[in-house]
Amino acid sequence: MGSLLHPVGGQAPWVYWARRAGLVVALVAVIVIGIVLFRPPEPANVPAVPAGPAGTASQPAASTPAATETPSATATPTPTGPLACDQTNSGLSLAGYQKVKQNAKQSFKVGVKNTGAQPCVLDLTATNFSLSVASGTDRIWSTADCAKWVPAKKQTLKAQQSYEFSIDWGVLRSAAGCKEAKGPLNTGTYVAQAVFADSVKSRQVFLVTKAG
Repeated sequence: MGSLLHPVGGQAPWVYWARRAGLVVALVAVIVIGIVLFRPPEPANVPAVPAGPAGTASQPAASTPAATETPSATATPTPTGPLACDQTNSGLSLAGYQKVKQNAKQSFKVGVKNTGAQPCVLDLTATNFSLSVASGTDRIWSTADCAKWVPAKKQTLKAQQSYEFSIDWGVLRSAAGCKEAKGPLNTGTYVAQAVFADSVKSRQVFLVTKAG
């Protein structure tokens, strides 16, 4: 201990003190460098995750439902052939004498008109057309009793075009099998009705008067 405080040698004392101070400084520097090099790295800053309520697991974010495609409307198919004249595109007219005598003939004028915007094919037969005469609930005469009383016709009608024809009635009762009674009808009011394609109808009211 005495040699540290009172160095012995041939040199001046301050030389020995300067050496000791240098050693102390070097030792301190080594210690500081060792602390810096071997100090454990600090953990990186990680954003804190907010804790959910106690006892509940965190829920994943709700996904946005995918948009559902609406199927496009199916186009109505366009007819590939000619249209038929029927209840959707046809009109019917009926006219006759306002008065007819018991021993005369009634001449009915019938017209089937294409009321559509496109041509249609008229196929007129006794199965899709009828003309009848009645007095109240009393059925007097009808083309249903004889198919040949209907003038069959097949023709293409342009838009708004009409097909006209005549049917003569002998002012007599009819029966199945193209039969007609011989006795005259009573005088009075009668109603004729034409029907095409089941639902297209037209009527004509007229009088049967006494034979002159």
